[in-house]
Amino acid sequence: MMNQRLAILPPTLFAVILLMGITVPLSAQLTETGLAPRLPSASAAAYYYIAKPGELTMTVNVWGFVRSPGRYEVASSTDLVQLLSYAGGPVQYAKLSDVKVTRVFRSDGGVNKQEISIDLEHLDKLTDAELELRPGDTIFIDHTSWLTIRDAFSVVTTAAVITGAVAQILWASKR
Repeated sequence: MMNQRLAILPPTLFAVILLMGITVPLSAQLTETGLAPRLPSASAAAYYYIAKPGELTMTVNVWGFVRSPGRYEVASSTDLVQLLSYAGGPVQYAKLSDVKVTRVFRSDGGVNKQEISIDLEHLDKLTDAELELRPGDTIFIDHTSWLTIRDAFSVVTTAAVITGAVAQILWASKR
């Protein structure tokens, strides 16, 4: 009886170590991509001032898949490409073919919202007017579908490894 318990211990220990080795990097990966919730911290909000002294400025927001998302106070002459450059540029899996610019403005006593979609993958086809920013604009860069596929594959792979480990433990316990 004692020999059977010792025979089960190595596969069990192996399964635990294997699961830890897979789930820890996976949780770090999900946090890095923004798909897992993060705890709020003092450094969660970011405000950047990028203008010369005395220059007329405007405040805009950059959200999504850029290196440094946050609120930017920039020169009024700043365009969309310059703003994204200030934000550190797009990160891996950023979807530049569908950058959303949300513009909120007041008219006839009400507040209206306009959403503009810009394809930054084809800069040569855009005019200066299309890249123009206005005070209060919010720019959002979403992720490509490859990120979703990669994350789904990671989950399926982890489930397969866990299933294999459980099957090995069950097989070893029957011996």
